[in-house]
Amino acid sequence: MAIISFLLGVIVWSFLEYIIHRFLGHVHKGKNFFKSEHLRHHGKFAYFAPIYKKAGSALLVFGFLYFILSLLVPSLFALMFLLGFSFMYTLYEVTHFRFHARLPIAAPFVILRKHHFYHHFHNPKTNFGVTTRIWDRVFGTFTAVEKVRVPKKMAMIWLLEGEEIKELYAPDFYLA
Repeated sequence: MAIISFLLGVIVWSFLEYIIHRFLGHVHKGKNFFKSEHLRHHGKFAYFAPIYKKAGSALLVFGFLYFILSLLVPSLFALMFLLGFSFMYTLYEVTHFRFHARLPIAAPFVILRKHHFYHHFHNPKTNFGVTTRIWDRVFGTFTAVEKVRVPKKMAMIWLLEGEEIKELYAPDFYLA
C-alpha cells in the first residue's frame, strides 16, 4: 500500500502540473499566485520564479496536504503519497529549468522540449505538460510537433552554435 501511495502522489502531481499550468497560468482571467510569475516566464524566456517562492509554496502545500491526508489515511501512507508528490514536483522543476538552460541528456527529452517549446513559441493554448504529454492527450490539448520555430531573441544557448542552430538540433528546431 505504501508503494501505491507513492505512485499515486506521482500521478497526482503530474495531473496538477497540467491543471495549474493550463487553468491558473492561461485560462484564468485576472491575477493569481501563479499567473504573474508564469507570464513573466513566457515574456522573458530565461526567467524562473525565485527558489524561495517555489520552496515556500511547496512547503505550504506539503503541510496542508499532510494535515488533510493524515485525517483520512495512516501517516505512513500520507507520507509516502507526499514523497511521490514531492519527488515529481522536484523532477518537474529540474526538468523545466533544464529544458531552457541545459543540453538535452537523452532523446526523449528532445521530444518533451519540442512539446514544451511549441507551447511557448507557437500556441500557448496547447501542450501544457512539461514532464509528460499524457494529460494533453487526455484533455485534447495535445499538438504533435515535428519542428519548432524558435524566435532568435529567445533562442537558448545550448541550441546555438554562433548565430545558427547546432546541426544536431536542426531536425527539430529552426530560428525565426
